[in-house]
Amino acid sequence: MEIYNDILIAIREESQNGEVKPTRVQLRCNLSYDKFSNYLEELRGKDLIGNSLTITSKGQKLLQDYERISQFIKKMQLEYVDTKGIPYGT
Repeated sequence: MEIYNDILIAIREESQNGEVKPTRVQLRCNLSYDKFSNYLEELRGKDLIGNSLTITSKGQKLLQDYERISQFIKKMQLEYVDTKGIPYGT
């Protein structure tokens, strides 16, 4: 899920600069070409991106949901994981 999210964010950010180029997205995600190509095919197959590296409405929804889940996890860690009394290194 994190890799899907990273790729979608990279596509969104690159689209703000104009045309989305696969190599720039790949470099932003720090993935090898083979792995990146496989993830792109998976994203296309799940209808999260279009053929021209555009994010579909389903992909936009995934980005929104992932952000909400991430915020929830961060909040839960702050509320339930007390690190103040734990010595460093344990």
